[in-house]
Amino acid sequence: MTHNHNPSRWISLAAASAGLVFIAYQPVLAADISKEIAAAEQHAAYAAASKDLKKVHAHLQHTINCLVGPSGKGFDAKAFNPCKDLGNGALMDAKDAAQNTALELALHKALAGLKAGNLPAAQKSATDVFVTLKKMM
Repeated sequence: MTHNHNPSRWISLAAASAGLVFIAYQPVLAADISKEIAAAEQHAAYAAASKDLKKVHAHLQHTINCLVGPSGKGFDAKAFNPCKDLGNGALMDAKDAAQNTALELALHKALAGLKAGNLPAAQKSATDVFVTLKKMM
C-alpha cells in the first residue's frame, strides 16, 4: 500500500473542500427587489381574484411575506414565501425613500386585507395592493 505524501495535493484538496463549503453556505449577496415586488404583485392579484375569503387571506400573507422578508414584522413562516432566496424582503432591500414609501403603503393595505372579515373588503384591499405594486414596475 502506497501513500501519497505530496503536500501540494493535500493543500489542493483542502482548498477545494473549503470552496465547496463556502459555496454551499454563501448567503444571498444581491437582492433582486424587482423580482420581490413582482412576486408580491402576483400574489396580490391572486388574492384579488380569489372567490373565497380564506384564499384571499392566504395570498395576502404570501404578499406580506415578500414585502417584509423572513425577519420582518408580519412574516408568517407557516405560510408560503414566494420570495424565498430573492432577498431579505422588498422593504429591507428598498434603496430609496420613494420605493420604501410605496412598499409601506402596499404593506399597510395588505395587512388591512388580512384583517378584513368579509370577502369584498379583503378583495378591495388586495386590489389596492396590486395597483400600488404594479405602479412600481
